[in-house]
Amino acid sequence: MNFLQFAFNNVRRNARAYFAYFLSSAFMVMIFFTYAMFIFHPGIAQSEMGRMTSIGMEVAEYIIFVFSILFVLFSIGSFLKARSKEFGVLSLLGATTGSINRLVFLENLIIGIGSIVAGLAGGLLLSKLFLLLSVKATGIRGLPFYWPWKAMGFTAVAFLVLFVVLSVFTLVFFRNNQVIELLGGGSKPKTAPRVSWVLALLGVALLASAVLLLKGGNGLDFSKVMLAAATGIWGTYFFYTQVTVALIRLLKRSRRLLWRGTRLLWVSEMAYKIKDNARMLFMVTVAISLACMSVGVILAAQAQNERVYEGNPFAFSYGVYEEKFAQADLAWIDQQLSEKGIRYKAIERESFMGYIGSSESYVEAVSRSEYNKIAKMLEAATLPEIGKGQAIAYAMEGTSAEGALKGQTIPVSFSFLENPLQLESIRNEIPLTGINSHTSVVVLSDADFTELKQGLSEENQNRLYRSIDFYIPAWQQKGAPRLQDPEIVIGKNLFQGMMNRVERDETNNYMSSRGRSYAETWEQLSMLSFVGIFIAAIFSVSSASFLYFKLYSELNQDRRMYHSLSKIGLGDREMRYSSSLQIALLFFIPVVISGIQTMVVLSLLGARFLLGNVTVPVLTATGAFLAAQLLYYVVVRSRYVLQLKRVMV
Repeated sequence: MNFLQFAFNNVRRNARAYFAYFLSSAFMVMIFFTYAMFIFHPGIAQSEMGRMTSIGMEVAEYIIFVFSILFVLFSIGSFLKARSKEFGVLSLLGATTGSINRLVFLENLIIGIGSIVAGLAGGLLLSKLFLLLSVKATGIRGLPFYWPWKAMGFTAVAFLVLFVVLSVFTLVFFRNNQVIELLGGGSKPKTAPRVSWVLALLGVALLASAVLLLKGGNGLDFSKVMLAAATGIWGTYFFYTQVTVALIRLLKRSRRLLWRGTRLLWVSEMAYKIKDNARMLFMVTVAISLACMSVGVILAAQAQNERVYEGNPFAFSYGVYEEKFAQADLAWIDQQLSEKGIRYKAIERESFMGYIGSSESYVEAVSRSEYNKIAKMLEAATLPEIGKGQAIAYAMEGTSAEGALKGQTIPVSFSFLENPLQLESIRNEIPLTGINSHTSVVVLSDADFTELKQGLSEENQNRLYRSIDFYIPAWQQKGAPRLQDPEIVIGKNLFQGMMNRVERDETNNYMSSRGRSYAETWEQLSMLSFVGIFIAAIFSVSSASFLYFKLYSELNQDRRMYHSLSKIGLGDREMRYSSSLQIALLFFIPVVISGIQTMVVLSLLGARFLLGNVTVPVLTATGAFLAAQLLYYVVVRSRYVLQLKRVMV
């Protein structure tokens, strides 16, 4: 038997340990390859949407590769630690450090090459399905199957370099270990988990400061967000290394709670397991938090996009900035709609754009008579009389303006006024409609609105915004439209036609399309969803693999412990309950912590980025990760308990 055969037999004998690592690596290779296949597709460069999607997938490639580096580095380190006793025996039998290094290098190379081959094969088998999904998700047409030689070569070289470099890097592990240390392996007696109350309090303080920074009382900028992210990450690290140990120590002080059934056993063991696995749990929590936040943002933005569409009854809105172009523009719009047999109603309104309080949310201020004119055309309820100094307001759900409208006064700021208006808020049971679905609305009394108009100086006359809205009864539907619906197609054509008129200096006015805005946002979010869903899947699979590797590295210690306990009366049922509960806590604590962090972060940032109510999207994203973790838990728990059952007396 030569050295290569020896290395191959070692991999085969340790297949149970290496199987999850092999599958996870192959899965990452497969996803990386499918993205590369999309990027190198000859049909991508033919459309603007294709180029945008390609850029998004290139970013995803970088994220996958960086995460793969961390995953492979962590996995190899865990396996080397678990097999240290085996390497100690080889050293006693005369194997040199160089021979062991060569053996480890060959084993990693065998697994790496195997995962590359399996990943490429899986990617090729699923390539047709992947292209079909990409066409459906991104709206790009004309992506037939092709032989992705460039993508295959690029993926193979990238991951081969990764496995070789990291295999060489991890060989440093042996240089500082004597034979006696290797023989000891993982059987060294554990020291009691210690806690630093200063660091525990620091962790709580860091998490609290992250929340305060995200509240952004004096404004929220990029630097504050980054500082909040840094403090939140460090707070999470101290939570696992210090706070959890402190909580378990406090729990162990209560004999009434602890000395009952198997609680003493699994609580005491969890103190060691959480302390030993703190860094791993921290990594898993950060990875799942990033994935949950990404998925939550995309789901919330998709829901908000539909709400914005459904909240706007007007298919088109024409903004008049220069009056001399208005007549020709309206005639052109009428011609375009009439040629397509589209019947419509046009209504004109005047309004001011401002801000509510210190928030950064726009508010559109209209008079009561203007609003009621629109409401009558839409057959909606009209507003009652509004006195001078009073107003009725409506804020978009989830915006920062929503909180500013809860008081008895409505502070409205306009650029042409030195001080904001302080208007008395009138309770209103009639839902406001038909103004602008992108902004909040404040309905002023006719007297206040007229006073604002008359108070405009000559240079501020353009602050009075005049627009003409087009209501098309045939396009009023429940739910969001499809991309091939007439409203989307005609809306894009009309918008592009107006842009062409601007380029030819035929107008300086602007036309917006409800359908086009919805479709454009939908396309961007679909591309992000398509990219993000696979990255989230990689984070999920890798986090489960991390937990599996750590449990496997501690399997021999748990075997010895449960074997000893079985001699003094511990039964199979108690063993299954205790071990299952410990594994469940390791699997589900990171997801629960990630869900809480995601809910807090997106709730605080949702108003700023107009995400609306984020509760359902966050619960959906967290629930998906919980379901995935539950599947992994069932598989790992059954295999782990089976190994422990074999040592029970």
